[in-house]
Amino acid sequence: MNVILEALLNKHFAGSDLPLPPDLLHELDVLLNDTTTMQQEIGKSNEETGTLEELYHILWETLNLLGAETSPVIGDGETMRSIVNATDLLNAECRNIVFNEQKTLRETVHLKTIQRVAKAGSWDVPATRDLSAVQNYWSAELFHLLGIDPSETKITYEQYIGLVHPDDRGFMLEEVNRAYMETGRYDTEYRIIPGGDLNNPRIVREIAEVIKDEHTGEPVSLIGVTMDITEIKLAERAIVDANTELRTLFNTMNEVFFSVNVDQDKLLQISPACTRLYGYAPEMFTKDPFLWFTVIVDEDKKKMHESNLLLSQGENSQVEYRIRHKNGQIKWLLTRMRPTLNVAGKLIRIDGISADVTERKEAELALANSELKLRTLLENSNDAIVIINEHLDYTFATESIGRIIGYATEEFVGTSMLNYIHEEDRGFIAHSLLSLNTKPEEPLPFEVRFRAKDGHWVWLEGVATNHSKEEVIKGYIVNFRDVTEEIRYRRELEDANDKLKKTNTELDRFVYSVSHDLRAPLASILGLIEFTASETDDGDIKQNLSMMEESIKKLDVFILDILDYSRNARLEVKRTPIDFSGLLIDIRNSLKFISTGNSNVEIRINIDEDGTFCSDRSRISIILNNLISNAVRYCDPAKPAPYVEVTVVARAGGALIGVKDNGIGIHKDYHQYIFNMFYRISEKSKGSGLGLYLVKETIEKLNGDIQLTSMPGVGTEFKIYLPNP
Repeated sequence: MNVILEALLNKHFAGSDLPLPPDLLHELDVLLNDTTTMQQEIGKSNEETGTLEELYHILWETLNLLGAETSPVIGDGETMRSIVNATDLLNAECRNIVFNEQKTLRETVHLKTIQRVAKAGSWDVPATRDLSAVQNYWSAELFHLLGIDPSETKITYEQYIGLVHPDDRGFMLEEVNRAYMETGRYDTEYRIIPGGDLNNPRIVREIAEVIKDEHTGEPVSLIGVTMDITEIKLAERAIVDANTELRTLFNTMNEVFFSVNVDQDKLLQISPACTRLYGYAPEMFTKDPFLWFTVIVDEDKKKMHESNLLLSQGENSQVEYRIRHKNGQIKWLLTRMRPTLNVAGKLIRIDGISADVTERKEAELALANSELKLRTLLENSNDAIVIINEHLDYTFATESIGRIIGYATEEFVGTSMLNYIHEEDRGFIAHSLLSLNTKPEEPLPFEVRFRAKDGHWVWLEGVATNHSKEEVIKGYIVNFRDVTEEIRYRRELEDANDKLKKTNTELDRFVYSVSHDLRAPLASILGLIEFTASETDDGDIKQNLSMMEESIKKLDVFILDILDYSRNARLEVKRTPIDFSGLLIDIRNSLKFISTGNSNVEIRINIDEDGTFCSDRSRISIILNNLISNAVRYCDPAKPAPYVEVTVVARAGGALIGVKDNGIGIHKDYHQYIFNMFYRISEKSKGSGLGLYLVKETIEKLNGDIQLTSMPGVGTEFKIYLPNP
């Protein structure tokens, strides 16, 4: 008979002669034995075998039925009452067993669910020295955690240890041994390698306790739970990394982060950037919670009060204001703040960030000032700016248009440009538009006549640019000004210049004609003087004739100077390669027999040229001839060896010319005047007063430069630079 049924019957029917139906007892016995056997088989579901709960339920109903019916086998009423009482007791006992079985089943299902959700598996390992053979208990979730199919594999504790990561196996076993020998339990973390894959380890936390015999105190088993905490560890690591990055940002960013406990007026934290932004270290703000407000410029403190009002209402705040840095510099800050309110709606905390926006703010202020200045310039300028669309209608005009042509902006904008252009200038406008459209990148200057509001014509000068491809403009920008008076003056000036050119031409012709007409009689007079002097022996007459000859030659030199001046002013520069050696030899030969009584003056020539210098030969001849002749003419008779030294260094870049003598020299008081026209140092001067003036004018015509160094009794030196164009 089934042991459970036998125990129940002995408990409640022992010593009783109750005549229970034998078929019933046999059937119950078979049913209980079959069910118990099937329940003990591993791997079969409840649907296949039924449960003890169901079996006890059947027994309970059967006994109820037995107690409710009157069996013909059973005897008198007293016996019947005994059977009913025994049946009730057996019924109650079965009910308790069913309840406990149901509770155990619920707890088992609950435990499995918890293990599956928590990724935790339980195990029970007997305390034995041979860990390779002993059978252990491993929950289904632990098999899943280890990557093993529990229906195919049975593992020992030794095999379980083999799934621990090799690097962690040593200290894990140390924890187990310490629990057996000392602590009685352990709580540790290590890595396992599910399926033996070292590339994909999992991190587990294992908590275990040693179960000891209550009489001997010897370890009986080790019971524990192993939890997969890989995701938790990865999340913790990610949090640590994120906190590290945040802390790095907190410590290195230029912006200042801060948190304030409003209830306690306490600064919770402030980033180190405050030292750069404010000039004060974090500890200064911690020591004085109101330091941040103290450094705000007084005029901007009102903004912060308004910001605090928004924060107290639970609204985020953004405010720009100025502070005074510790070094006295004024800075612009942009501060964004977020409030935290308690359940009562009271502000208890402020978190914020402050950034230095000084450069941007100064740029904005500069731009605003520039825009204001530009607007002021546009409105007060004599120039006007208009925009003309592709249909040649005005779409924009500055107020200054009224000062130029008399139209108000509102009556001018929207009208056609062609309504105002002079008929004779419309062809030019058409050509200009074609040019602007063909070459839109090139601005086009113009001069046109424009009809003003009162009907008179105004000359406008300006520049037009094509901006038809720009979405905002879609047309031409034109700026212009009234140049009516300038054009009238220019035309008058052009007429005057034409008249002046004509007068100069006539004057040049007159000078040239007069000079030639004067030189011819002078040459005749000189011939007569020479003839007369040769025909007489009278000393007085010869002296008079000599004085006449000198005066006539002086006049001839003057006329030649006038001719040179006229040619220098009238003729264009003709640039040819200059042969300084040949030019100076010709000049020296022409001055060799100069009739000044100074024919013993030595003319020295030093030439360094490569033939690449180009200039106007006739003008250079005038320069050198005048300077050398002056040096000969004004030599110092007291000196035994008078000389004139000419030095020339000529290259492709230009020519340096030096004319130096040891003559009588010029006092420094006269240096500033000697290049003036008709200037003569004294009445005894032998020249016309035009020589050095002509030298300077000629050098300037050649874009050169001349310098003078002279000292009485020492001599004179001229230094000339002539560029090679």
